Amino acid sequence: MTRVTRSFRPSPALVVACMALFLAFTGSALAIGKNTVRSAQIVNGQVKTADLGRDAVRSGKIANETVAAADLRTDSVGSDEIARDAVNTDEIAENAVASPEVAPESLTSGDLGAASVASSEVADQSLTANDLGPASVGASELGTATVRTRSEPIAAGAVGSISVACQAGEQVLSGGGQPGHYGVETTGTRPNGNGWTYLAKNQNGSDSTITVYALCLG
Repeated sequence: MTRVTRSFRPSPALVVACMALFLAFTGSALAIGKNTVRSAQIVNGQVKTADLGRDAVRSGKIANETVAAADLRTDSVGSDEIARDAVNTDEIAENAVASPEVAPESLTSGDLGAASVASSEVADQSLTANDLGPASVGASELGTATVRTRSEPIAAGAVGSISVACQAGEQVLSGGGQPGHYGVETTGTRPNGNGWTYLAKNQNGSDSTITVYALCLG
């Protein structure tokens, strides 16, 4: 009697059923070796924030020039993150730098543009002679000069004194006096506050006049 031996090939359905039975007994977890998962095993776009460890992304993982303003949180870039001399006018928005951002006494003449300082930037009564260059003040820089005058009679043989003051907002520059007739002798002429005083003696035998002048700048 002859025995016939037949080879057995499991069907795909049987294989799936056996795997299901194996997983049911052993659990679904599969052991993954260290460094066995590579880019080819990861579906594009499937790595999320929760999959990344703390401090996992460093400079070497970021492509050059790919970090934009939208990637930065407010106030996340401080002075330590800015290279020395890296910020120039192209990086600063118009009217972005105000007085609180400028350190006291840090600006020099090299920081100022041509004709950038006008009258409105100069505090009243703050300029001195040291701030003015040689021959920098001419007639066009001065106000209107006005002569203020006053006359009074002076009796024969008498000594007279007469004064005149510049008006409010004016500054006396110089002054003087003049007798009305020969024989009236000038005895003194000098500044007097914001004005001028003239003194004279009438050597004549008749009355005369004296006049004082003050040159006022206003």
